[in-house]
Amino acid sequence: MRSDRPSFTSMAVAGMRAIYGELPAPLGAGPDPLATSVLPLPFLLPAQLVSLAHASPKAGTLLHRAFGAASFGLTYHVALRTRALDDALRDAVKAGTKQVVVLGAGLDGRAFRIPELEGVKVFEVDHPSTQRDKKARLSKARIEPIADVVFVPVDFERDKVDESLVEAGFSAGDRSFWIWEGVTAYLTRDAMTSTLRAITRVSPPGSRVALTYVRSPSKSADPAQPIIRKVARVIVHAGSAVLGVMGEPVRGVIDSEAMATLAQEAGFRLCSDESAADWAKRYWQGESPGPFEWERIAVLERMTS
Repeated sequence: MRSDRPSFTSMAVAGMRAIYGELPAPLGAGPDPLATSVLPLPFLLPAQLVSLAHASPKAGTLLHRAFGAASFGLTYHVALRTRALDDALRDAVKAGTKQVVVLGAGLDGRAFRIPELEGVKVFEVDHPSTQRDKKARLSKARIEPIADVVFVPVDFERDKVDESLVEAGFSAGDRSFWIWEGVTAYLTRDAMTSTLRAITRVSPPGSRVALTYVRSPSKSADPAQPIIRKVARVIVHAGSAVLGVMGEPVRGVIDSEAMATLAQEAGFRLCSDESAADWAKRYWQGESPGPFEWERIAVLERMTS
């Protein structure tokens, strides 16, 4: 990431969330007031087009598929990933968790759109440039959060996440829930390890982490479908090249076995590890999840020492 500008990917992902905030169920995930209020117009145009067709579920479905085809399935993936993480968060809050940490928050809108977060303290941790930009956009749009939001500026490659959080008022003795969405792909293995260990130092047993991670496309695609595997490789290589030029290079590809080992060594047990195909079965009643099988969500739980 370049320190002289906010993250392009955070705006692109928020724009995709905005699309699905306008679609009716079962495809839609509910309104995202942050995304629809703070994004520049180019990132909002697809959502505005969907909004015009909102009265017609059939038109909404056609637009959903059109955007999915145009993005090689990325819009599908982001929508499903968001819903899976939302549900993991709701489960934690229902179980009594009163503090949530969003690592690499970008333009995450959960603190502004999930009713269950009322009375919950949400710590948004992110690169200073992205965070400054988000706060300025929120101030201009005059959007109020549902949760009690605390902004914590951190550079994941250099700063100590746990110390920064405690300084910001995080209670290390209370059970917590951590969301690490769309971040590990941009980190080195050492940065992933140090972040998980930092979480361990300030999280009592029972605390959970829901993180996304990226596997190699050759290991993720169905071996019986070589065309999909080839397309996946092309998309990943092209996307990685573009992100690298923009200052957001992909560094953190890791297979499932290595992720499980890394988590265990940091003091966590693996509760679940799912792909977009799993999420689509749960939320979309037969709709395709697209070819983005290489990014998964792992839910980890802090073990007793």
